[in-house]
Amino acid sequence: MTADSAPVSSTLSQIQRSSAHSDLQPIAADYYNLTSATGQPVAGLLVLLDRRQRPVRAELHLPDSIDNQHEELAQRQAQLLITDRYSGDGNLTLNILYAQIGFDRVSIPLPAPPPPSSTPSWLRPVGLGLLAVIVFVAAGWFLNDLFTGEQAATVAPAIIDAPATAGETTNTVDSAAASPAETPFTLMSQTNGLPESRNALPLAIGQRVQIRSGYQVALRTQPGASAGEVVGAMVGGDQATIVNGPVWMPGTSDTIVWWRILLDDGTEAWVSANTSDLTLLEPAP
Repeated sequence: MTADSAPVSSTLSQIQRSSAHSDLQPIAADYYNLTSATGQPVAGLLVLLDRRQRPVRAELHLPDSIDNQHEELAQRQAQLLITDRYSGDGNLTLNILYAQIGFDRVSIPLPAPPPPSSTPSWLRPVGLGLLAVIVFVAAGWFLNDLFTGEQAATVAPAIIDAPATAGETTNTVDSAAASPAETPFTLMSQTNGLPESRNALPLAIGQRVQIRSGYQVALRTQPGASAGEVVGAMVGGDQATIVNGPVWMPGTSDTIVWWRILLDDGTEAWVSANTSDLTLLEPAP
């Protein structure tokens, strides 16, 4: 084939070429053009590298017409270059290959390079950083909501033994899950965006209230079944005065309404007005 040969046309489909080349992996290599003292090309040195960039094979390509003086010069240059620029375990064999100089030229068409991206190079890391911040904030919000959210209508063990009215069963009822920190002197109303409760009766600050007969409800230092500490209980018929609230918490199927009350003995605490299934707190007669 001559220097003016036309480009080689492929007779294989793209799929066939990809399949045929699937097992072929490129090998990293360094190539050096060795020259004489006058700058004339003498030989070529090829060094093949592994994944750690350590030499695994070295080839010194010499023309078969080279004289002894230039051959010795090429070998000495190759050995010094390898020693100065590479390191590894043990010795590296230098393969000396002789070839008759002669060549043909084949033109290989190359695919066009991809167009340059219009996106600034700094935009990608900035975007990834913003995304990481958003994910971190969202995860923190989710975990905070998970561990502080309300779940209503859990039945707690009896806190204070109280005899039931004849023909009735005494139930100890506490609404569920933890709530935000208590702020009894500044918090007037906190609905948390929840719908109005179906089971809680309409009550107001300053109103006298009592627990329905047959039920026993825990009194807590903060609104929520798992919030604060239990400081006592109200049994059916016990009365108190509402002094703050309400605080609405999500229940299993209804909004749980918490009121802060003042008992006649001076105890002040939070009590749930309902569960997801029944009414607990009602106006006193």
